[in-house]
Amino acid sequence: MLIRVCKISDLIDNKPMKFSVSKFEIVLIKIRDEVFTIEAYCPHKGANIEYGDVIAKEYRIRCHLHGYEFNLKDVRLVFKPYNRDGNWYYSNNLRVYKVKIINDDIFIDIDK
Repeated sequence: MLIRVCKISDLIDNKPMKFSVSKFEIVLIKIRDEVFTIEAYCPHKGANIEYGDVIAKEYRIRCHLHGYEFNLKDVRLVFKPYNRDGNWYYSNNLRVYKVKIINDDIFIDIDK
């Protein structure tokens, strides 16, 4: 099911922006001509990813709380700042939502 989130012109390049859509909280990130939609909270410890740093040339977002980095193209964890094993250090990958742009409107598919 496609749900409208906002207009692409509402986004600022390389700035994560949080939206509430249906029962989900998501973050949209526009890098050049691409828009990425991810879950709003870091899967490591639940920090609000809206406050994360975007590393645009590598299509990454870094969580502001513990420094975990995720690739926005495949939403996989690409950098874990700690080398120890254990639950505190573990993180799942980010959840991603499929984006569809129609004219200037951004829609996400919440069935994924």
